[in-house]
Amino acid sequence: MPHDWKLFEPQDRLSILSSEPLMSFLTGHSSTAVRISMRHQKRPDSRVLQVLLAASRAWKARDLGFDVSDLPPRLVQDFIRLGLTAENTGWSGLK
Repeated sequence: MPHDWKLFEPQDRLSILSSEPLMSFLTGHSSTAVRISMRHQKRPDSRVLQVLLAASRAWKARDLGFDVSDLPPRLVQDFIRLGLTAENTGWSGLK
């Protein structure tokens, strides 16, 4: 991982409340390339997935890197069922 990427690796279930660590991380690093590790996630809810997809588009529109990595095999299967692939998201966790 390049040194200029900021990594977020949550231990607890992700939430999109404004006071939650994911939202604070995204807000605080909106001008930096970011990587979200899903290593400890069992099943994010649909709102978290929507935030990740919207953030991914926003970062790419600003020509910044946005990556979701370390997806457990079960999440990879779930995301593929939803039509998400490494090709259409750019997320390394889906490779």
